[in-house]
Amino acid sequence: MGFCAALCAAWWAASVCAQQAVPLPAAPASSAPAEDSFRFVSDGPKGPGWSRRDEIARKYFHENLPALFERTLVLDGDLPERTGLRWIFTGPHAGFTVELTSSKVSLTERYYDSMGLYEGQGNYPDKTVRDVERQYTGQARTLTVIADAHLAVRVLVNGTQILEAPLLFDVTRHQLQYAAPRTAHDVIAGVLLKPDVKMAEVVIDADRTYQTMLGFGGSPSIPAYAELSDEGKRAYWALLKKYNLLISREYPMGTELKPDLSNLDDLNDATPHYYGDNFPNSEVSSFDYNRHIEKMGGSVIYELWALPKWATEPYTGAPAADGGSGPAREVANPEEYARIVVEYCRKEQAATGAAPLIVGLENEVDQPPAIFDAMATTLRRELDKAGFIHTAIHMADASFMYKGIVRTKDFRKDAAAWQAIDYAATHEYDFQEFMANPDLYDARMKAMHEAAAGKPFLATEICVNDPHYQEPSYRIALAVAQLYHKNLTELDAVGLLYCWTLLDVEQPTFAGSRALLAPERTRGWIPEPTSFELRVLGAYSRHIRKGMKRVSAVSSDGDLLTTAFADEKEETLVMVNRATTARRVTVRGARSPWMEMERTGLEEENEVSAAPDEVIVQPGQIVVLSTMKAQ
Repeated sequence: MGFCAALCAAWWAASVCAQQAVPLPAAPASSAPAEDSFRFVSDGPKGPGWSRRDEIARKYFHENLPALFERTLVLDGDLPERTGLRWIFTGPHAGFTVELTSSKVSLTERYYDSMGLYEGQGNYPDKTVRDVERQYTGQARTLTVIADAHLAVRVLVNGTQILEAPLLFDVTRHQLQYAAPRTAHDVIAGVLLKPDVKMAEVVIDADRTYQTMLGFGGSPSIPAYAELSDEGKRAYWALLKKYNLLISREYPMGTELKPDLSNLDDLNDATPHYYGDNFPNSEVSSFDYNRHIEKMGGSVIYELWALPKWATEPYTGAPAADGGSGPAREVANPEEYARIVVEYCRKEQAATGAAPLIVGLENEVDQPPAIFDAMATTLRRELDKAGFIHTAIHMADASFMYKGIVRTKDFRKDAAAWQAIDYAATHEYDFQEFMANPDLYDARMKAMHEAAAGKPFLATEICVNDPHYQEPSYRIALAVAQLYHKNLTELDAVGLLYCWTLLDVEQPTFAGSRALLAPERTRGWIPEPTSFELRVLGAYSRHIRKGMKRVSAVSSDGDLLTTAFADEKEETLVMVNRATTARRVTVRGARSPWMEMERTGLEEENEVSAAPDEVIVQPGQIVVLSTMKAQ
């Protein structure tokens, strides 16, 4: 067997060998009506307008594409040889083109949003980042392009998939170009089919209840907040109120702390946190910032990161079981650690009028299980002695859920330590392993839920930091929306916390997935959203208030993700359509008439309107129905 044949045999089950043409079946029958039509004549008049020379006039489809979509062209006849039908999809940063000829299909993706992409030709910067093609045999009659929630684009001919490629960026418009010799008389015509709308039903059962919500929030970079102008600070607090992001999570590096803790909130002693070539976003507390949060009815979660040298001690025991790098040489001194946290609580209460709602054991640090156990029991003892009996403790949170599962199981081995912990918690950066297939993360989330054994769960850091996914697109934000849904339904999460609410960054793609807001220096140092992540989190946070309980909301459609929340007076339903076709939704079981509807999508920024009689959720859209009016 030759090399090529052996290679083909190895992955035949996943894909037909690229060298083999795909035999097309007959085009499937369709009853879908036509949305639009097109007709090209190769030797007809040249297109009107400037700069196209002798090009055949293009066909522009005057629709704005949803975030996810499925579009199909039906051809009236054979595509002549030596010609190509190019279906061009464009968006604000990038685009892709699907070209159909009489024997093959090709797909190219290109970016055009930076001078750095200029390759010495053309009249604008443009760089092809993906170029794939596939031959076929038979007569092409239908061409379908699907941009789906798996962060992919798929191309089908006669209903048979020919190509698939990753697709991270958004596209909003599409057009057709016919490339053919002007010396022949070739005619190609057809129609664009009308997108489908499917029926779905959601049944709410308010008597079936789950977790009680603490709320939503994230972590501010205090130096970035200090950079805001007075107008910017006012705008910042208005945005936090609007989006109901009222949990502030501090996780400052403690390496610069003085033994007397006099510099807990000294901006001059902030520990730099370097992100690539960005200026440092330092770690430090701010009682003034927390005072604003408390005044707005919010809460503070405090968790140290690295400890000062004087709060550690030598260690010669076994290493951490959750992935620590070898035997620990220095570990936390539980007594000094507890002293730091208790003193922080005193200063916080004196400055703001309230102690932290929750304190965490230590952020993203690997300590041996015995040390974590001692930190938990010692901290609980010292908090109680100091009168902070209502300040809860969440477990030391790992960067990844798979490590969080191990940590949770380790804590449960010590009954006293497990009793001292009020909340299970972990970051969820390993979700990025499953960005294109979020349902595969369910098993890991269910394992975490089982390990937590009834403790309420906090998702302490959610964001995208993998450079492969740092595209500030709505498509990426929609993948994170699925993670929010899964946290609420698989883990019964009581709080969802984005990594950074505010970050000062130079590199915009990094900012687009890492932070909700950034200071905009060109407009007077005011905060502005870095991407679609703020609006997508807001689709949940704006109508789900502290104290609401999640109630049962069962969808008849696996691609219509639903969560519902209620208290004694209000009720909210959140629906995420991750399908490529719209859903006409019937809702049953609501206790009261809905007062307002909020739409979030590629074009809709938490757009509020009166609740309609008929609810249609477009592909990739998030629709919220609620009896309360959002801020």
